[in-house]
Amino acid sequence: MPKRVMRLRFLVPAFLGASLALLAQSDRSDGIQTHYRKAAESMRRQKLDDAADEFRRMLRLDPNLAEAHANLGVVFYLQRRYPEASAEFEAALKLKPSLVKAEDLLGISEARSGHLERALPLLEKTFGRNGENEFRQAIGLLLIESFKALSQPQKARETIDALRQAYPASPEVLYAAYRTYSDMAGKALSDLVHAEPDSARLHQVAGELLESEGDFPHAVDQYQKALEKDPSLTGVHRALGVALMNSSQDDASMLRAQKEFERELAIDPDDAHSEYQLGEIFWRKHEAAAAEKHYSHAVQLRPNFVDAMVALGKVWTSQDLAQKALDVLKEAVRIDPANEVAHYRLAQAYHKLGQVKESEIELAQFRKLREASASLSVIYQQVQRKLITEQTIESRE
Repeated sequence: MPKRVMRLRFLVPAFLGASLALLAQSDRSDGIQTHYRKAAESMRRQKLDDAADEFRRMLRLDPNLAEAHANLGVVFYLQRRYPEASAEFEAALKLKPSLVKAEDLLGISEARSGHLERALPLLEKTFGRNGENEFRQAIGLLLIESFKALSQPQKARETIDALRQAYPASPEVLYAAYRTYSDMAGKALSDLVHAEPDSARLHQVAGELLESEGDFPHAVDQYQKALEKDPSLTGVHRALGVALMNSSQDDASMLRAQKEFERELAIDPDDAHSEYQLGEIFWRKHEAAAAEKHYSHAVQLRPNFVDAMVALGKVWTSQDLAQKALDVLKEAVRIDPANEVAHYRLAQAYHKLGQVKESEIELAQFRKLREASASLSVIYQQVQRKLITEQTIESRE
Protein backbone atom coordinates (compact mmCIF):
# COMPACT_ATOMS: atom_id res chain seq x y z
CA MET A 1 0.00 0.00 0.00
CA PRO A 2 1.40 3.47 -0.85
CA LYS A 3 2.73 5.26 2.19
CA ARG A 4 0.37 8.24 1.88
CA VAL A 5 -2.69 5.94 1.68
CA MET A 6 -1.65 4.32 4.96
CA ARG A 7 -1.08 7.77 6.45
CA LEU A 8 -4.60 8.89 5.54
CA ARG A 9 -6.10 5.71 6.99
CA PHE A 10 -4.21 6.08 10.27
CA LEU A 11 -5.41 9.67 10.64
CA VAL A 12 -9.09 8.64 10.46
CA PRO A 13 -9.60 7.49 14.10
CA ALA A 14 -9.27 11.08 15.28
CA PHE A 15 -12.24 11.96 13.07
CA LEU A 16 -14.19 9.00 14.38
CA GLY A 17 -13.72 10.03 18.00
CA ALA A 18 -15.02 13.51 17.36
CA SER A 19 -18.06 12.17 15.52
CA LEU A 20 -18.93 9.64 18.22
CA ALA A 21 -18.62 12.29 20.92
CA LEU A 22 -21.09 14.47 19.06
CA LEU A 23 -23.50 11.56 18.80
CA ALA A 24 -23.28 10.82 22.49
CA GLN A 25 -24.23 14.39 23.33
CA SER A 26 -27.06 14.71 20.81
CA ASP A 27 -29.16 11.59 21.33
CA ARG A 28 -30.23 10.05 24.67
CA SER A 29 -32.12 7.00 23.38
CA ASP A 30 -31.13 4.02 25.51
CA GLY A 31 -31.03 1.65 22.55
CA ILE A 32 -28.89 3.92 20.43
CA GLN A 33 -26.58 4.60 23.37
CA THR A 34 -26.12 0.86 23.92
CA HIS A 35 -25.21 0.26 20.26
CA TYR A 36 -22.96 3.33 20.34
CA ARG A 37 -20.97 1.96 23.28
CA LYS A 38 -20.63 -1.43 21.61
CA ALA A 39 -19.52 0.20 18.35
CA ALA A 40 -16.93 2.30 20.16
CA GLU A 41 -15.55 -0.77 21.93
CA SER A 42 -15.41 -2.71 18.65
CA MET A 43 -13.55 0.15 17.01
CA ARG A 44 -11.11 0.27 19.90
CA ARG A 45 -10.45 -3.46 19.48
CA GLN A 46 -10.25 -3.01 15.67
CA LYS A 47 -13.19 -5.34 15.09
CA LEU A 48 -14.54 -3.37 12.17
CA ASP A 49 -17.25 -5.80 11.06
CA ASP A 50 -18.74 -5.79 14.57
CA ALA A 51 -18.61 -1.99 14.65
CA ALA A 52 -20.38 -1.82 11.28
CA ASP A 53 -23.16 -4.08 12.61
CA GLU A 54 -23.69 -1.79 15.61
CA PHE A 55 -23.87 1.32 13.45
CA ARG A 56 -26.43 -0.41 11.20
CA ARG A 57 -28.53 -1.26 14.28
CA MET A 58 -28.40 2.40 15.29
CA LEU A 59 -29.66 3.38 11.83
CA ARG A 60 -32.52 0.89 12.05
CA LEU A 61 -33.60 2.69 15.21
CA ASP A 62 -33.12 6.12 13.63
CA PRO A 63 -32.44 6.23 9.85
CA ASN A 64 -31.86 10.00 10.07
CA LEU A 65 -28.95 9.77 12.49
CA ALA A 66 -26.28 11.59 10.47
CA GLU A 67 -23.44 10.67 12.84
CA ALA A 68 -24.22 6.96 12.51
CA HIS A 69 -24.01 7.22 8.71
CA ALA A 70 -20.71 9.10 9.05
CA ASN A 71 -19.20 6.54 11.39
CA LEU A 72 -20.37 3.63 9.26
CA GLY A 73 -18.64 5.42 6.39
CA VAL A 74 -15.46 5.56 8.49
CA VAL A 75 -15.62 1.79 9.04
CA PHE A 76 -16.01 1.17 5.30
CA TYR A 77 -13.17 3.60 4.64
CA LEU A 78 -10.84 1.74 7.00
CA GLN A 79 -11.81 -1.50 5.25
CA ARG A 80 -10.96 0.13 1.90
CA ARG A 81 -14.59 -0.28 0.77
CA TYR A 82 -14.48 3.19 -0.71
CA PRO A 83 -17.71 3.23 -2.81
CA GLU A 84 -19.73 2.13 0.23
CA ALA A 85 -17.91 4.68 2.38
CA SER A 86 -18.82 7.42 -0.11
CA ALA A 87 -22.50 6.45 0.02
CA GLU A 88 -22.58 6.70 3.82
CA PHE A 89 -20.71 10.02 3.91
CA GLU A 90 -23.11 11.45 1.33
CA ALA A 91 -26.08 10.29 3.40
CA ALA A 92 -24.59 11.90 6.50
CA LEU A 93 -23.99 15.21 4.72
CA LYS A 94 -27.53 15.33 3.32
CA LEU A 95 -28.83 15.04 6.87
CA LYS A 96 -26.24 17.34 8.42
CA PRO A 97 -24.10 19.44 6.01
CA SER A 98 -22.03 20.74 8.93
CA LEU A 99 -20.21 17.40 9.32
CA VAL A 100 -16.97 18.74 7.86
CA LYS A 101 -14.95 15.63 8.65
CA ALA A 102 -17.40 13.48 6.70
CA GLU A 103 -16.93 15.82 3.74
CA ASP A 104 -13.15 15.47 4.05
CA LEU A 105 -13.36 11.68 3.98
CA LEU A 106 -15.90 11.74 1.17
CA GLY A 107 -13.35 13.45 -1.08
CA ILE A 108 -10.71 10.84 -0.27
CA SER A 109 -13.16 7.97 -0.78
CA GLU A 110 -14.28 9.33 -4.14
CA ALA A 111 -10.65 9.63 -5.25
CA ARG A 112 -9.88 6.08 -4.13
CA SER A 113 -12.99 4.88 -5.99
CA GLY A 114 -11.64 6.43 -9.19
CA HIS A 115 -14.26 9.19 -9.32
CA LEU A 116 -11.64 11.93 -9.66
CA GLU A 117 -13.89 14.58 -11.19
CA ARG A 118 -16.20 14.34 -8.17
CA ALA A 119 -13.30 14.07 -5.73
CA LEU A 120 -11.31 17.12 -6.83
CA PRO A 121 -13.65 19.90 -5.59
CA LEU A 122 -13.93 18.16 -2.22
CA LEU A 123 -10.18 17.58 -1.90
CA GLU A 124 -9.41 21.18 -2.86
CA LYS A 125 -11.87 22.37 -0.23
CA THR A 126 -10.27 20.12 2.40
CA PHE A 127 -6.77 21.22 1.41
CA GLY A 128 -7.74 24.86 1.66
CA ARG A 129 -9.37 24.76 5.08
CA ASN A 130 -6.92 22.56 7.02
CA GLY A 131 -3.92 24.05 8.77
CA GLU A 132 -0.31 23.03 8.25
CA ASN A 133 -0.60 19.51 9.63
CA GLU A 134 0.06 15.94 8.54
CA PHE A 135 -3.48 15.48 7.22
CA ARG A 136 -3.25 18.53 4.96
CA GLN A 137 0.06 17.27 3.59
CA ALA A 138 -1.49 13.88 2.80
CA ILE A 139 -4.48 15.54 1.12
CA GLY A 140 -2.13 17.68 -0.95
CA LEU A 141 -0.24 14.62 -2.15
CA LEU A 142 -3.52 12.95 -3.10
CA LEU A 143 -4.56 16.10 -4.95
CA ILE A 144 -1.34 15.98 -6.98
CA GLU A 145 -2.01 12.35 -7.93
CA SER A 146 -5.52 13.27 -9.02
CA PHE A 147 -4.50 16.33 -11.04
CA LYS A 148 -1.85 14.31 -12.86
CA ALA A 149 -4.31 11.50 -13.59
CA LEU A 150 -6.70 14.06 -15.12
CA SER A 151 -3.88 15.69 -17.16
CA GLN A 152 -3.96 18.96 -15.24
CA PRO A 153 -0.20 19.59 -14.81
CA GLN A 154 -0.60 23.28 -13.97
CA LYS A 155 -2.88 22.51 -11.02
CA ALA A 156 -0.48 19.77 -9.88
CA ARG A 157 2.40 22.24 -9.98
CA GLU A 158 0.43 24.86 -8.02
CA THR A 159 -0.32 22.27 -5.33
CA ILE A 160 3.34 21.22 -5.21
CA ASP A 161 4.36 24.85 -4.76
CA ALA A 162 1.90 25.27 -1.89
CA LEU A 163 3.12 22.06 -0.22
CA ARG A 164 6.78 23.02 -0.57
CA GLN A 165 6.09 26.38 1.03
CA ALA A 166 4.24 24.73 3.94
CA TYR A 167 6.51 21.67 4.36
CA PRO A 168 9.93 22.65 2.95
CA ALA A 169 11.81 19.75 4.59
CA SER A 170 9.28 16.95 4.06
CA PRO A 171 10.81 14.01 2.13
CA GLU A 172 7.34 13.03 0.90
CA VAL A 173 6.68 16.50 -0.51
CA LEU A 174 10.15 16.85 -2.00
CA TYR A 175 9.88 13.46 -3.68
CA ALA A 176 6.45 14.37 -5.07
CA ALA A 177 7.95 17.60 -6.43
CA TYR A 178 10.84 15.73 -8.03
CA ARG A 179 8.47 13.16 -9.53
CA THR A 180 5.99 15.78 -10.78
CA TYR A 181 8.62 17.97 -12.42
CA SER A 182 10.32 14.89 -13.92
CA ASP A 183 7.01 13.74 -15.39
CA MET A 184 6.39 17.19 -16.84
CA ALA A 185 9.88 17.23 -18.33
CA GLY A 186 9.32 13.76 -19.79
CA LYS A 187 6.03 14.84 -21.34
CA ALA A 188 7.65 17.94 -22.86
CA LEU A 189 10.46 15.81 -24.27
CA SER A 190 7.94 13.38 -25.76
CA ASP A 191 6.10 16.28 -27.38
CA LEU A 192 9.41 17.60 -28.74
CA VAL A 193 10.24 14.20 -30.25
CA HIS A 194 6.87 14.04 -32.00
CA ALA A 195 6.95 17.67 -33.12
CA GLU A 196 10.38 17.53 -34.80
CA PRO A 197 12.38 14.32 -34.30
CA ASP A 198 15.61 15.72 -35.75
CA SER A 199 15.48 19.25 -34.36
CA ALA A 200 18.46 21.12 -32.93
CA ARG A 201 16.76 21.36 -29.56
CA LEU A 202 16.21 17.59 -29.44
CA HIS A 203 19.92 17.00 -30.05
CA GLN A 204 20.62 19.54 -27.30
CA VAL A 205 18.39 17.64 -24.87
CA ALA A 206 20.08 14.37 -25.85
CA GLY A 207 23.44 15.97 -25.08
CA GLU A 208 22.20 17.14 -21.68
CA LEU A 209 20.92 13.67 -20.82
CA LEU A 210 24.23 12.10 -21.82
CA GLU A 211 26.09 14.68 -19.73
CA SER A 212 23.99 13.82 -16.69
CA GLU A 213 25.09 10.19 -17.15
CA GLY A 214 28.76 11.20 -17.41
CA ASP A 215 29.00 10.25 -21.10
CA PHE A 216 30.76 13.42 -22.22
CA PRO A 217 32.16 12.19 -25.58
CA HIS A 218 28.69 11.28 -26.85
CA ALA A 219 27.30 14.50 -25.37
CA VAL A 220 29.87 16.35 -27.51
CA ASP A 221 28.53 14.52 -30.58
CA GLN A 222 24.94 15.55 -29.82
CA TYR A 223 25.83 19.19 -29.21
CA GLN A 224 27.73 19.28 -32.49
CA LYS A 225 24.69 17.87 -34.30
CA ALA A 226 22.52 20.55 -32.67
CA LEU A 227 24.88 23.26 -33.91
CA GLU A 228 24.93 21.78 -37.40
CA LYS A 229 21.16 22.30 -37.42
CA ASP A 230 21.32 25.80 -35.91
CA PRO A 231 24.74 27.43 -35.28
CA SER A 232 23.14 30.39 -33.49
CA LEU A 233 21.26 28.33 -30.89
CA THR A 234 21.84 30.02 -27.53
CA GLY A 235 23.52 28.00 -24.82
CA VAL A 236 24.71 25.15 -27.03
CA HIS A 237 28.20 26.47 -27.81
CA ARG A 238 28.73 26.86 -24.07
CA ALA A 239 27.32 23.38 -23.37
CA LEU A 240 29.65 21.94 -26.01
CA GLY A 241 32.60 23.73 -24.43
CA VAL A 242 31.78 22.35 -20.96
CA ALA A 243 31.39 18.83 -22.36
CA LEU A 244 34.75 19.14 -24.13
CA MET A 245 36.43 20.23 -20.90
CA ASN A 246 34.90 17.32 -19.02
CA SER A 247 35.72 14.75 -21.70
CA SER A 248 39.44 15.52 -21.94
CA GLN A 249 42.03 17.74 -20.26
CA ASP A 250 44.48 17.85 -23.19
CA ASP A 251 45.50 21.10 -24.86
CA ALA A 252 43.53 20.39 -28.03
CA SER A 253 40.28 19.93 -26.09
CA MET A 254 40.92 23.09 -24.07
CA LEU A 255 41.51 25.07 -27.27
CA ARG A 256 38.32 23.72 -28.84
CA ALA A 257 36.38 24.54 -25.67
CA GLN A 258 37.80 28.07 -25.59
CA LYS A 259 36.59 28.68 -29.14
CA GLU A 260 33.11 27.45 -28.24
CA PHE A 261 32.86 29.82 -25.27
CA GLU A 262 34.00 32.69 -27.47
CA ARG A 263 31.34 31.76 -30.04
CA GLU A 264 28.71 31.72 -27.30
CA LEU A 265 29.73 35.20 -26.21
CA ALA A 266 29.51 36.39 -29.82
CA ILE A 267 25.86 35.27 -29.77
CA ASP A 268 25.16 36.41 -26.21
CA PRO A 269 27.71 38.88 -24.79
CA ASP A 270 25.97 38.75 -21.39
CA ASP A 271 26.55 35.03 -20.86
CA ALA A 272 28.28 34.98 -17.47
CA HIS A 273 28.79 31.22 -17.62
CA SER A 274 30.94 31.44 -20.76
CA GLU A 275 33.02 34.22 -19.22
CA TYR A 276 33.57 32.03 -16.18
CA GLN A 277 34.54 29.04 -18.32
CA LEU A 278 37.13 31.13 -20.16
CA GLY A 279 38.52 32.05 -16.76
CA GLU A 280 38.76 28.35 -15.94
CA ILE A 281 40.68 27.62 -19.13
CA PHE A 282 43.19 30.42 -18.54
CA TRP A 283 43.61 29.36 -14.89
CA ARG A 284 44.44 25.84 -16.02
CA LYS A 285 46.99 27.35 -18.42
CA HIS A 286 48.53 29.22 -15.43
CA GLU A 287 47.57 32.60 -16.94
CA ALA A 288 46.24 34.17 -13.74
CA ALA A 289 45.79 37.70 -15.12
CA ALA A 290 43.61 36.51 -18.01
CA ALA A 291 41.67 34.22 -15.67
CA GLU A 292 41.04 37.10 -13.27
CA LYS A 293 39.71 39.26 -16.10
CA HIS A 294 37.13 36.67 -17.15
CA TYR A 295 36.12 35.72 -13.60
CA SER A 296 35.64 39.41 -12.77
CA HIS A 297 33.51 39.96 -15.87
CA ALA A 298 31.39 36.93 -14.96
CA VAL A 299 30.69 38.40 -11.51
CA GLN A 300 29.86 41.78 -13.07
CA LEU A 301 27.34 40.10 -15.35
CA ARG A 302 25.89 37.98 -12.55
CA PRO A 303 26.65 39.40 -9.09
CA ASN A 304 25.55 36.29 -7.14
CA PHE A 305 27.59 33.85 -9.26
CA VAL A 306 29.18 31.93 -6.39
CA ASP A 307 31.59 29.76 -8.41
CA ALA A 308 32.97 32.83 -10.16
CA MET A 309 33.34 34.60 -6.81
CA VAL A 310 35.18 31.60 -5.34
CA ALA A 311 37.42 31.49 -8.41
CA LEU A 312 38.24 35.18 -7.99
CA GLY A 313 39.10 34.59 -4.35
CA LYS A 314 41.39 31.75 -5.41
CA VAL A 315 43.20 33.99 -7.90
CA TRP A 316 43.60 36.89 -5.49
CA THR A 317 44.87 34.64 -2.71
CA SER A 318 47.50 33.25 -5.10
CA GLN A 319 48.52 36.85 -5.93
CA ASP A 320 48.98 37.74 -2.23
CA LEU A 321 45.83 39.87 -2.32
CA ALA A 322 44.35 37.98 0.62
CA GLN A 323 42.29 40.86 2.01
CA LYS A 324 40.65 41.39 -1.35
CA ALA A 325 40.05 37.64 -1.58
CA LEU A 326 38.61 37.60 1.93
CA ASP A 327 35.89 40.09 1.05
CA VAL A 328 34.61 38.22 -2.00
CA LEU A 329 34.86 34.80 -0.32
CA LYS A 330 32.92 35.92 2.75
CA GLU A 331 30.19 37.14 0.41
CA ALA A 332 30.23 33.80 -1.45
CA VAL A 333 29.79 31.91 1.84
CA ARG A 334 26.96 34.24 2.83
CA ILE A 335 25.14 33.52 -0.44
CA ASP A 336 25.81 29.77 -0.37
CA PRO A 337 26.67 28.56 3.16
CA ALA A 338 26.74 24.92 1.99
CA ASN A 339 29.46 25.51 -0.61
CA GLU A 340 32.38 23.53 0.77
CA VAL A 341 34.96 24.94 -1.67
CA ALA A 342 34.04 28.50 -0.67
CA HIS A 343 34.80 27.64 2.96
CA TYR A 344 38.12 26.05 1.93
CA ARG A 345 39.19 29.11 -0.07
CA LEU A 346 38.11 31.37 2.78
CA ALA A 347 40.28 29.32 5.14
CA GLN A 348 43.23 29.86 2.78
CA ALA A 349 42.66 33.62 2.72
CA TYR A 350 42.47 33.79 6.53
CA HIS A 351 45.68 31.74 6.75
CA LYS A 352 47.47 34.15 4.40
CA LEU A 353 46.43 37.03 6.66
CA GLY A 354 47.70 35.22 9.74
CA GLN A 355 44.21 34.76 11.19
CA VAL A 356 44.80 31.18 12.30
CA LYS A 357 41.68 30.75 14.45
CA GLU A 358 39.34 31.92 11.70
CA SER A 359 41.16 29.69 9.21
CA GLU A 360 40.69 26.64 11.43
CA ILE A 361 36.98 27.40 11.82
CA GLU A 362 36.51 27.52 8.05
CA LEU A 363 38.54 24.33 7.55
CA ALA A 364 36.38 22.56 10.13
CA GLN A 365 33.25 23.71 8.29
CA PHE A 366 34.75 22.54 5.00
CA ARG A 367 35.43 19.07 6.41
CA LYS A 368 31.94 18.86 7.89
CA LEU A 369 30.30 19.77 4.60
CA ARG A 370 32.51 17.43 2.60
CA GLU A 371 31.76 14.51 4.89
CA ALA A 372 28.01 15.22 4.76
CA SER A 373 27.96 15.46 0.96
CA ALA A 374 30.16 12.45 0.22
CA SER A 375 27.37 9.89 0.59
CA LEU A 376 25.03 11.91 -1.62
CA SER A 377 27.47 12.88 -4.37
CA VAL A 378 26.85 9.85 -6.61
CA ILE A 379 23.06 10.20 -6.50
CA TYR A 380 23.25 13.96 -6.97
CA GLN A 381 25.52 13.64 -9.98
CA GLN A 382 23.05 11.26 -11.60
CA VAL A 383 20.10 13.63 -11.36
CA GLN A 384 21.75 17.05 -11.58
CA ARG A 385 23.19 18.33 -14.84
CA LYS A 386 26.00 20.86 -14.42
CA LEU A 387 25.85 24.07 -16.47
CA ILE A 388 29.51 24.79 -15.71
CA THR A 389 32.67 23.12 -14.46
CA GLU A 390 32.28 23.83 -10.77
CA GLN A 391 35.03 25.01 -8.46
CA THR A 392 37.03 22.22 -6.87
CA ILE A 393 40.12 21.78 -4.75
CA GLU A 394 42.99 20.83 -7.03
CA SER A 395 44.75 17.55 -6.30
CA ARG A 396 47.99 19.37 -5.51
CA GLU A 397 46.25 21.13 -2.63
